[in-house]
Amino acid sequence: MKPLPAENTGRTRTGVTMRAFHENRTYGTAFPFTAFVSRNIDFLAHWHHDLEIVYVLEGSIRMGINSETRVLTAGDLAVCSSGDIHYYDSKNSESMLLLVIFNPSLIGFPAGWPLNMRLTSPFVDKTQSDPVEGNPRLPAIMQELLKEHLEKLPHHEQLVTGLLHELSALILRQMPLDIVNPHKDKRRITNMKIMQEVLEYLDVHYMHPITLADAARHANMSLFYFSRFFKSISGMSYVAYLNSIRVNQAERLLLGTDKSILDIALECGFTNIRTFNRVFKQVKQRTPSELR
Repeated sequence: MKPLPAENTGRTRTGVTMRAFHENRTYGTAFPFTAFVSRNIDFLAHWHHDLEIVYVLEGSIRMGINSETRVLTAGDLAVCSSGDIHYYDSKNSESMLLLVIFNPSLIGFPAGWPLNMRLTSPFVDKTQSDPVEGNPRLPAIMQELLKEHLEKLPHHEQLVTGLLHELSALILRQMPLDIVNPHKDKRRITNMKIMQEVLEYLDVHYMHPITLADAARHANMSLFYFSRFFKSISGMSYVAYLNSIRVNQAERLLLGTDKSILDIALECGFTNIRTFNRVFKQVKQRTPSELR
């Protein structure tokens, strides 16, 4: 399946990385939908109300959704439901993804999708589905959505809405579902809420010295349990995640302001220039001065 040209999304390694925890998406129009092709996407754990459906066109990529992690390869599909914490990790791999992202209000689910249910697993392995059940139609619809989004022919919004209804219905028909039981799922729901709050806390306070113990106290968890819990959801250690937030903010300031490298390092939570240079190079594979 030959992909259409990619949209300039800023979601690749060479683009500007979004804020880490909670993405409040803007679409540029009143129609809350976008579709694009992205290469080597690399994103920290985050969540949003919108649905994010991912189809791997080429290569492989490591992706985590809530506490489940997979290495996806060409032909695999992943579905991020409303509120799912997810991340993309392209280290040591190359990939091309087709992404469709939209507000669930477009398909009649303003409070979030799916309603009163959850996907047993957010991943669809290309080998696990019977083609007769409609699997080939899923990536075909996503390609049609991308085409409509790029060409924007008359009445494309109405056609896109219809395709989104079909895509969402096929996902619900094909992927195993669990009925949400507030009592049975209380621990899982509580843990996801705690993680969302922790990520928001780090995003707001990254410029201050926040130790692992500080974050564990904020989550009301023991140090040992919190460390394991954080890594299982975010795909990286607490220190690595916090450093990535700081480095991403520093990159924005290096590219968008005339502030000195030392001032930027201190503003982003680093205590000295030596540590800043070392961590920045670990995360971005180049030094801060190479951006200037």
